[in-house]
Amino acid sequence: MNVSDSRYVVIVGTLDTKGPEIAFLRDCLHQLGCRTRVVDIGLLAPPAFAADISREVVAARMDTTVERLLAGSQERVAAMTLMARGVNGLLADWLEASEVAGVIAVGGGVGTWVGTTVMRALPIGLPKIMVSTLPFDIRPQLGAKDIVVFPSVADILGLNPTLRTVLRNAAAALAGMAALPRLPATSKKVIGMTGMGITTPAVLASRKFLEEGGVEVTSFHTNGRGGSVFEEWIQMGMFSGVLDLTTHEITSRIFNGIALAEETRLETAAKQGVPQVVGPGGLDVISRGPVETLDANDRRRPHYRHSPFFTHVRISPEGMRAVAATVAQKMNLSRAPTVFAIPLQGFSEQSRSGGAVCDPVADEAFVVTLKQRLRQDIRVVEIDAHINDEAFARRACALLQEIMD
Repeated sequence: MNVSDSRYVVIVGTLDTKGPEIAFLRDCLHQLGCRTRVVDIGLLAPPAFAADISREVVAARMDTTVERLLAGSQERVAAMTLMARGVNGLLADWLEASEVAGVIAVGGGVGTWVGTTVMRALPIGLPKIMVSTLPFDIRPQLGAKDIVVFPSVADILGLNPTLRTVLRNAAAALAGMAALPRLPATSKKVIGMTGMGITTPAVLASRKFLEEGGVEVTSFHTNGRGGSVFEEWIQMGMFSGVLDLTTHEITSRIFNGIALAEETRLETAAKQGVPQVVGPGGLDVISRGPVETLDANDRRRPHYRHSPFFTHVRISPEGMRAVAATVAQKMNLSRAPTVFAIPLQGFSEQSRSGGAVCDPVADEAFVVTLKQRLRQDIRVVEIDAHINDEAFARRACALLQEIMD
């Protein structure tokens, strides 16, 4: 960051338990030419040094005091939630005044939770780094935001050669990001699109056709987290239209697969009134773990190993009717032009004729049920192609362009 820059790098942490580490991080940032603003959120003991923004100031932002929060120490989660909201309130003011160059937090279990909670409320593009002991799988805590995670490797409990290296690297990364000029905003429409390995050819072809049509594309991997983030980005108004070809997570939720998105999957575009073309990519299979872990029922169904970590198991005709009913229920919420595009020659990679999970009877059960359950004004377009054929992608993209015009 240019030393003449008037913005600050905001450091969030508990100065009672992580004081020396935060001081070292602050000094590294100073050496790199960054101005800093240390925000203390510690409630267990007096701070190791005086913060730029004391814990009293953070608490006051939420119309409370540190004394009150300490008095309710048995409700630590509630107290730290208030502190996180206080920090977000302060950051909102600083962002409005263009005073923030980036945010970095340091923490173990509680600190990681608070740090990522704060960062999820910040705009995409603002540099955000969480130096964490990774006390749990923090991927759900990252939400739909571009938070960079630096594993601390060693515990954040006293400076040592390893931790000093990690903190210095994190400081350098943040300083580098903060120094970059902002990219100009795009003047093009942006389309949100979904895909996964079993529909990759469809996604690649669709991106080509859409970009040739003058729009930009943001793709999401429908592995559970990806679908949830996709829905969050729709909620944030990021897209002019949606090409949701790979709705596989619906099947996973119904049949307890491992690609579990939130229950609101396939509902946000409908409720927000965003034009969308939806496809059945991957609805014909459940994602399970390694093939060796399949139970007896799944072993009796057609299945194949997608990778050493994932196995896809075919859905029966009865199961496909249940999937169609759920898809229809969600799409019937639509408040904007909506189309369901059906590839008549298969819904996923191995569903072609001769493929490991090819089952035209089950696919037909899905199509019949979907047509019966969908609102009359929601179009169903049948395309005589496999989902991964270029012909299907071309038609699906043309349908989206049509309803967006």
